[in-house]
Amino acid sequence: MITKTKTLLYASTLLSLATSSFAQDVTLTALDGGVTIAGDLLAFDGERYTISTVLGQLELDASMVRCDGAACPVTLPQTSEFRISGSRTLGKDLVPSLLGAYSSNKIDTFGAITQAQSQNGAVSYEVVSASGDKIAAVDVAASNTTDGLTDLLRGDAAIALASRPARNREARAFEEAGFGDIRATQNEHIVALDGLLLVTSPDNPVRAITEQNAALAFAGRITNWAELGGPDAPINIYVRDTNSGIREVFDNLLMRPNGLQIADNVILVQSDEALSDIVSIDPNGLGFTNFADGDGAKALAIEGVCGLQTPPNAFTIKTEEYPLTRLLYMYTADDQLPVHARGMLDFALSEEAQGLISNAGFIDQTIREASVDSQGLRVASAVVANRDFSTFPQLQQMMEQLISSDRLSTTFRFETGSSNLDARAQEDVVRLARLLSSDAYRNKEAVFVGFTDSVGDPELNRQLSERRAQQVVQQLLDENPNLQANVALQAIGYGEISPLGCNETNTGRRINRRVEVWVRDVVARN
Repeated sequence: MITKTKTLLYASTLLSLATSSFAQDVTLTALDGGVTIAGDLLAFDGERYTISTVLGQLELDASMVRCDGAACPVTLPQTSEFRISGSRTLGKDLVPSLLGAYSSNKIDTFGAITQAQSQNGAVSYEVVSASGDKIAAVDVAASNTTDGLTDLLRGDAAIALASRPARNREARAFEEAGFGDIRATQNEHIVALDGLLLVTSPDNPVRAITEQNAALAFAGRITNWAELGGPDAPINIYVRDTNSGIREVFDNLLMRPNGLQIADNVILVQSDEALSDIVSIDPNGLGFTNFADGDGAKALAIEGVCGLQTPPNAFTIKTEEYPLTRLLYMYTADDQLPVHARGMLDFALSEEAQGLISNAGFIDQTIREASVDSQGLRVASAVVANRDFSTFPQLQQMMEQLISSDRLSTTFRFETGSSNLDARAQEDVVRLARLLSSDAYRNKEAVFVGFTDSVGDPELNRQLSERRAQQVVQQLLDENPNLQANVALQAIGYGEISPLGCNETNTGRRINRRVEVWVRDVVARN
């Protein structure tokens, strides 16, 4: 709120500017010191500077710049006050870490950040400048995804934290309230990835489990480890409460596709971290938790109905090949966010924040490379899956193409039943275009390899996979028309010959519909 004193100061400034016979020089510097703009100060309304520069007339947010010059108005410190609410998975460690890093890295006048427990259960943070002025006051209420989206809808939060996508009924509520599409790219922001891990004790000899058997165990249909290849012992099931985002994800990814529900006689645990701790000391325990809180317990590989196994690791989660991968979100519903709420959100999505995301135990979105040697499991899977000997020449051609290449973790997928890239893929176009234009990839070749599921005619699938690969290349060129001056681009389609999931399931078919990115030295191709 602007006080009466501030209002008088602003009015006085505007009056002096309006009655001055000429505009006066000022210099505006971003608080992080990264940008400096000099020009003639035309107006100041208490929130924005209007200056005339060699680039034309510009308006700049007063809370993000420092004004130097005789014409600069006398202003009182402005405080960004906002609330972040939602998933404990994100709110417990990651958001405070991001807030602290944003404050110290992006605000030049940063002095200290303090923390206190507020009365409503939220944790309150204050960002104070070196001169003692309060720059931002942020409440972080870590509960669950449902509460976060509810607070956002009511206007009680600027940012909602979500460990699942907004449900259809939640999206309708935002639309009916006049906020538009909450799942549009300007409102739905992917900040990290996570893997939903099926965990047991390190003392349990079972190493892998099928999705169907896991669903049957959580539904109470399988009750003894002997039925899963383990010892003759009862299975103790541990789960999160029904309002948790991870429970919703688990139901969507595992239980509902198998037409099952979690049994009533299970042990409820209040946090993912606590569940992992309990299961790790129970040799007969079986539960689910997120990648960030999986320490201590043993994560089981997922075995598909066709026999393909996928271990949960950072690369298989980045590529969304691990069947129980989930995305973690920040939702906004208003373009006019408090300035430091917008600043922190932008920072959370930046390359600078990826290390913090990784340190918090999540899977960041930094693009990584994996050698063809580390892709041995997928090569073996391709050989096993192709029982039709007529496809072996095509499989051999694929391996000749990729044998001297490294795979990038960026994997493009499309909206179901559409030729449009999904939300994450659209963001990855920008991220990959920036990476491939760097010196590290100068004079290399990027090969975009399309694949499909096995539904339909094999040759038509091959043609579709090639079109999808070409489409990704085109979108990269739309993002950076000069990209080919730095790196060669090639699109190939191999259809259904290299499945990473089982085509007998919806999840497996979704995993198989993809465009991979491989890079190699041009001399290797020659």
